[in-house]
Amino acid sequence: MKCLTWNLEWASPTSKRLGIIRERIIKEDLDVACYTEVIRSTLPEDGFIIEASPDYGYRNTGEKRKVVLWSKYPWTEIDDVGDPTLPSGRYISGVTRGIRFIGVCIPWRDAHVRTGRKDRKPWEDHLSYCRGLGAVLERFSHSSIPICMLGDYNQRIPRGSQPEHVFEALLASIPKHFRVATQGMKDADGKSLIDHFAVSSDLNIEVKDIVARFSHDGTKLSDHVGVLVNLTKNKASNTLAGNTH
Repeated sequence: MKCLTWNLEWASPTSKRLGIIRERIIKEDLDVACYTEVIRSTLPEDGFIIEASPDYGYRNTGEKRKVVLWSKYPWTEIDDVGDPTLPSGRYISGVTRGIRFIGVCIPWRDAHVRTGRKDRKPWEDHLSYCRGLGAVLERFSHSSIPICMLGDYNQRIPRGSQPEHVFEALLASIPKHFRVATQGMKDADGKSLIDHFAVSSDLNIEVKDIVARFSHDGTKLSDHVGVLVNLTKNKASNTLAGNTH
């Protein structure tokens, strides 16, 4: 399966950059995509969409979604809550083609610190999300369905400038038998990624491309790069073990 994760930085329906983004998406002929910070009405009309709650604690006209999952195929086992401790509007999961996809948009360090509700300390919502995410992944890991967690993690892997305890909280949320396929990868500017894919040991994953922030004509597409991968089920999953963080 060809899969993409990309934070679209709220690209508006009338913007030049959205037209270029759509051209790239069509060209790739995706099977599954995770879009973060996306305006709902700008998504492709074909395929099947599941989405996080529109309530992520900030003012929303109703069109903004922190995270959505799109698939060429129907979804089952759809869940937009995950765990009651997760900050709302930043989680969506479902099963398509025998794989459970978990779309995340983990809060950045200053979520609701100086904007929004203004009732949080730096990293507070991020740490709450990591704890809730750990509970979700622990629960799903007992199933026989392979898992792919993709989206905006809002952390660099390995650790960059983020506090060590914040980095450790993220790693603690991801089961030890998972592989973070994007760890250590950098974009064209030499910056480490904050948008990632993590998969259970019964999946094979190969990163095929990093989608640049700028198009060939210099148009800025997003403040994030996209990540394009190939994903396949691993028939010999029992031979994979260990923590690859």
